[in-house]
Amino acid sequence: MSALQKNLRCAPKLVAQAFGVVLIAACVCASAAVPTVVITNLPAYGTTNNLGGIIVNASPAACRVAVFIYVPGYGWVTKPTCGQPLTLINSNGSWNADITTGGSDQLATRIAALLVSPNYNLPCVEGLPALPTNVYAAALASAIVTRPYPGPRWLNFSGYDWWVKTSAGLVGPGPNYFSDSTNNVWLDAQGQLHLRITNRSNHWQCAEMISARTFGYGSYRFQIASPADNLNANAVLGLFTWSDDPAYAYREIDIECSRWGNAADPRNAQYVVQPYDTSGHLARITVPAGQTNSTLLFTWETNRVTFQSQRGSFSPNPSPANVISNWTYTLAVPPTGDENIRLNLWLPGGTAPVGNQEVEVIITSFQFVPLGTPQAASLTPNLPFLANTFRFTLHGEFDRWYQVQTSTDVLSWQNLTTLPATNPVMVFGDAFSGGYGPRFYRTLTLP
Repeated sequence: MSALQKNLRCAPKLVAQAFGVVLIAACVCASAAVPTVVITNLPAYGTTNNLGGIIVNASPAACRVAVFIYVPGYGWVTKPTCGQPLTLINSNGSWNADITTGGSDQLATRIAALLVSPNYNLPCVEGLPALPTNVYAAALASAIVTRPYPGPRWLNFSGYDWWVKTSAGLVGPGPNYFSDSTNNVWLDAQGQLHLRITNRSNHWQCAEMISARTFGYGSYRFQIASPADNLNANAVLGLFTWSDDPAYAYREIDIECSRWGNAADPRNAQYVVQPYDTSGHLARITVPAGQTNSTLLFTWETNRVTFQSQRGSFSPNPSPANVISNWTYTLAVPPTGDENIRLNLWLPGGTAPVGNQEVEVIITSFQFVPLGTPQAASLTPNLPFLANTFRFTLHGEFDRWYQVQTSTDVLSWQNLTTLPATNPVMVFGDAFSGGYGPRFYRTLTLP
């Protein structure tokens, strides 16, 4: 049994067989399911198509969806209208909402869908810069996303969409100039993210990338391929949540690698729940010298934020030798709202790097996993099979990560793909060459 299977603590079971193809699902011990709202049909920017989605683990009859859009230059707006602020949910969990009932609604860049009770009766939102805190507090679940729109440069990193920050003048943090150039932010052939501070046109230009969506409570894992101990003393690598709403200190939870200008400081990183200058909100740590492969993570719950640094790739149960540090914060945990994940490399005060040397950091991956024990996943065949291609549907849990494996003898398994569940139902195929002997497939829910 592999280490992964041991961590899953379950045995595979046969779920289907067809044309010599056997599908095997790795079962898990399910806990109480968490209500979820998922946007499955996000209209393209500039169009008048309806917004669509599904709800999971909640009663369609006992819930509604409250939809809001953000139009630049105007603010957040209730949709479809103030007279019709709630969207009904079909018996199969699907829902559709008209989000273009106003003059410039098709230019909305952010969209929020909140799962609420039928008696939700908060005031209509018309032109606010941020959704009120009580709107999020009334939601059983939420999905907030920035849809691709003209202007920003967009990337897909680690299975998620991101946009790259750029500025013509000095902006925060720093203040600094930020560039969306491929000299500052790019993906290599292995899909790793490179962030770089460069000097162009007599300006130091920093790098920042922002996730398109909000993730909420769960585990945020950042795998770093650059050593923290030799990061330029005047540079900061930031891995954090940020909301444009100033409530709850902008919902900012940070992992930061930096010596803040003090090259002699043996502590080269820190965990922070803002505000950083309040007692008990910051813990300085040391990532060991030469540690070029580490996972820095925090798990955000309603009553605490637990931070950890590990040597190597993430493990749900790392050996003590692989744990660099732990810290648990419980003082004033911010509630989730409209925050995004931000990955940045910047200069405090805009001060040039030590030695006027350009700075680069490599981030191998980012992974988000929701709280709780996952539900069982399964594979079903999509018939008919095409020549040399098997097609499947993976039924999983939104935001979980799954590994699909294949075998010809059920003894040795090869990884076919690893993917995040951006939808509870995902379709994919396995194109292969060779004979038509038996082939086995299974899906593992990653911890």
